Amino acid sequence: MQETVDVLICGAGPVGLTLASQLESMGVSWRLIDKAVCPSDKSKALVLWGRSLELLNTSLDAGVFLAAGRPVRNANFYWKGNAFAQLDFSEGEDKFGTGILIPQNSTEQILVDDLVQAGGEIERGIELVSFEQIHGKVRCMVSDQSGKHETIMARFMVGCDGAHSAVRHGLGLSFEGVKDGLRWVLADVELTGDVPDADVLSMWSPLGILLLFHFEKDTWRVVAEEPLASENAPRRDPTLQEIQQHLDRRGARKLRVSNPKWLAEFRVSERIVKDYQMGSVFLAGDAAHVHSPAGGQGMNTGIQDACNLAWKLAWNLRGVGTPLLLESYAAERHRIGQHVVRTTSRITRLATTDSRLLQGIRNVVAGIALRFEWIRRKVKANLGEYAVNYRQSDINGRDSRRHRNAFRCGDRVPDFTWFDGDGHKQSLYQRLSGGRAVLIILNEGAHHAPEVWKELTDRHGDSFNVVKLFSSGDFPDESTRLESDSEMVAYDVVPADEASKLPFGNGGWGVIRPDGYLAALGDCDDMSAATQWLLRVTSL
Repeated sequence: MQETVDVLICGAGPVGLTLASQLESMGVSWRLIDKAVCPSDKSKALVLWGRSLELLNTSLDAGVFLAAGRPVRNANFYWKGNAFAQLDFSEGEDKFGTGILIPQNSTEQILVDDLVQAGGEIERGIELVSFEQIHGKVRCMVSDQSGKHETIMARFMVGCDGAHSAVRHGLGLSFEGVKDGLRWVLADVELTGDVPDADVLSMWSPLGILLLFHFEKDTWRVVAEEPLASENAPRRDPTLQEIQQHLDRRGARKLRVSNPKWLAEFRVSERIVKDYQMGSVFLAGDAAHVHSPAGGQGMNTGIQDACNLAWKLAWNLRGVGTPLLLESYAAERHRIGQHVVRTTSRITRLATTDSRLLQGIRNVVAGIALRFEWIRRKVKANLGEYAVNYRQSDINGRDSRRHRNAFRCGDRVPDFTWFDGDGHKQSLYQRLSGGRAVLIILNEGAHHAPEVWKELTDRHGDSFNVVKLFSSGDFPDESTRLESDSEMVAYDVVPADEASKLPFGNGGWGVIRPDGYLAALGDCDDMSAATQWLLRVTSL
């Protein structure tokens, strides 16, 4: 038996589930298989950063994650048990804040529930046996637990199947990198005693670093590192007594651990694959990059891989996107992956250094730096992954503004809200849902749009959208509205404080990609760059 599907997704972890969720919202057919018979019940990755939640919100209601998790409000830093700095995450205007603490198995279950509600199925106990690319498609052989084989013909296949990816091995790609030479131990435990009112505790000492994350009402994750005598040393899960000893020796004597839910050892490698795409086969998440858990970037980077890839696959399947658009996934996300691997490596080495001199310098610099508001804002933006950008992308259009500001093509555009002609509240990311690019025109010139955008909105409304906005106080009177020859999109009003989030000041236009990044922008008297971007990335 042979079945045809648009996209075969291998791996039903958070990355594969996110990709399926995105594709489902875009009307793309998919199958999601996983070798494991049952999903993991372990907490694993604990953080969903704000940018990931923002992107997930384009395919499902991300408020469900907020209800299930704990907001990351603050982090306290200690040296030998004495507090020397605090980072407050509660400030900021972003809808999802800096992020939330939520066990990975809860994250996965929310995604599963949403897919099942939409009529989707996660096929567990199904293994990818082999595949070959034929005439722009992928013929895949899969097998169930009984040994029964099935052939699936997919237009695309995506390997979201982890660090030991069968898809990556099938492509013959090397996974180059190094090991950090440390033994990491973790424990999910109850914590009692003089527990600080914080969500994250970073406790530094001459013996090493100790990290604590308050991710459930009565449960904390404790993480500590130890030197590894030999790479070949057998793995051994820690005991609760060992975890308590780490607390006692690294500045947390007043805290007691009990009732362990999970005790485990893990070791860290820093690896990244050179090619995220080979023909019609793609890699995402840990199949493409693994690195230190510093900053909780791993799962989030994978989720954002999926959100970058999904709309590009959808546009190709709709006959809208050019080969350049599809190829941009590998270029954009490989660059981000490299940055994450390098950054987490540096953070880990600095945090775990046994040099007393470097420890002293690190502590002084951190203590002073976190007193400055601009540094705190930058740290929060980087942790929350709001700072991720594609300024160097080959699919960026032009910035034709005469007077430029901090925004550049490739930057994330914050979500913002406005009111339509009927008084209903709308939002940018709501308009992006389903894999739509949005042309936003603000104030002067908002009564018209380039003809090509009008035609595309009529013919391909699942891929293109136009929003014409007037900020408060600049809304045209009734006679001006009646004289307009365009009825494609009603005149909407954006509050002045929301308009200030837009990248083109008091007036202008911008093209926002389906994943919320700025593609092109300019002034309203010259919209040629908007049309040029379409000609660059679409086949229409």
